[in-house]
Amino acid sequence: MITDRPKYVCAALLTLVFVCLQVMPAAASAAIKEVTLFPDSARVEASIATPPANPRQAIILLPPQADPESLLVAPPSGGRLRIDDIRITSVTRLDEEKIARLRAKLKTARNEKKDLQARFNALDAQLLFWQAQTKAKTKTVAEADQLASAIGRSSRKIFSEKNVIEADLEKVDNEIKELQDQLNEAAGRAEKAWQAVVTLSGAASGDTLLTYSYILAGCGWHSLYRLEALPAKNSVVFSWDAEVWQSTGEDWTQVQVHLATLKPVRTIAPGDLPQWIIKPREATVYPSSRKAKSAPAMMEQANTADDAFAHTTSAPVETTLATYASWSLGKKTIPAGGRQHFKISEETWPARFLFLARPSLSPQAFLQAAIKLAKPAELPDGQASFMIDGALIGKRRFSLAGSEADIFFGVSPLVSVRSFILADQSDTTRILQNRQTRNWLWRIEAQNNGGAPVRLRIEEPMPQSRDERI
Repeated sequence: MITDRPKYVCAALLTLVFVCLQVMPAAASAAIKEVTLFPDSARVEASIATPPANPRQAIILLPPQADPESLLVAPPSGGRLRIDDIRITSVTRLDEEKIARLRAKLKTARNEKKDLQARFNALDAQLLFWQAQTKAKTKTVAEADQLASAIGRSSRKIFSEKNVIEADLEKVDNEIKELQDQLNEAAGRAEKAWQAVVTLSGAASGDTLLTYSYILAGCGWHSLYRLEALPAKNSVVFSWDAEVWQSTGEDWTQVQVHLATLKPVRTIAPGDLPQWIIKPREATVYPSSRKAKSAPAMMEQANTADDAFAHTTSAPVETTLATYASWSLGKKTIPAGGRQHFKISEETWPARFLFLARPSLSPQAFLQAAIKLAKPAELPDGQASFMIDGALIGKRRFSLAGSEADIFFGVSPLVSVRSFILADQSDTTRILQNRQTRNWLWRIEAQNNGGAPVRLRIEEPMPQSRDERI
């Protein structure tokens, strides 16, 4: 009887586990098929099969960064199933194995920090004790020497141990920060996920495959450009990469990836028309003094006010959902956390090079490439590296919309342009007639210290009259 009892216990436990598996609802595994990445979000499209035991109900688990209000569920096309209800609740998130390992390491590091802090506080208490002994009264000089020696030895030992613990605390603090950053990049900060229970009705045979989509935060992409000027070949080598990231806590394995330039538009209904209220308004009177605003400034301010008023009474603007460009990268694997680079395109653009100088600003001459593409391009704003013949000259923002553009590649130390005023004269013969003329004379000097001729364009501002008497 004693040897058979464990068998009965194991059988009972197996029966209990089987009953629990039968009673507790479980969400079927979802398959992410397609992801459209926007600059700071994404639209995820996935599918899930209803369980054979209950084909009229499906449980969809969404990551914490998902917007539950954006969830769209569709039954199989051509079938007789329809969706009756979708109920969304907040649940505790279930981490993947690597996310769970990160959380375990973070917990261990935090516990280690608590232990080090406790040891550090204990050493502080010991140090206060020995410092208090300096006030103790001794009967002889020998006792005073012994006490001083004991205080010195103990204090040195305590300070030495505190220095070691301080170094360990700094090390564990850095480890905690690094682990927390890795966890935030891979899974975000939220501890709750979303569960959607979809109720179906109609005829169903076996498993039913539901497709659904939702908007997801904590992910996105941006452009990285490389433009290399080759003046000898009259061309610019253009390279475009996409830096992609996602922090859902779940790896995207072999999903169809699209890149979009604009945020998704989710407006369902137009906004309410603003009220058009006509009423008297107080006029602003400026004193006639030298500090008062000039007439053009007053007119500009009045026009700005009128424009603002007209804007508030304008009709609603229709928003088109398909106003952004999209690039397909094919099937890619994007792990949670970290950043990946994908090549979008690499081209060679024909260019006409010249040097542009504006001597009224500075004597510097900037290398300019005038490009004209065969067809219009739409390149969103991104960080670009600019190079000349393989040498990096700097980085700055870059974007392009259209087929023509002027791209600058920095300053040439070999080309300079300077402007000198030779004459600034007024005609005084007509002062009595309340009229006068003014003559200016400049000399512009351009210098090329290179070994080959260059095209040079010099620009100076045109004089503009802001007074009807001029």
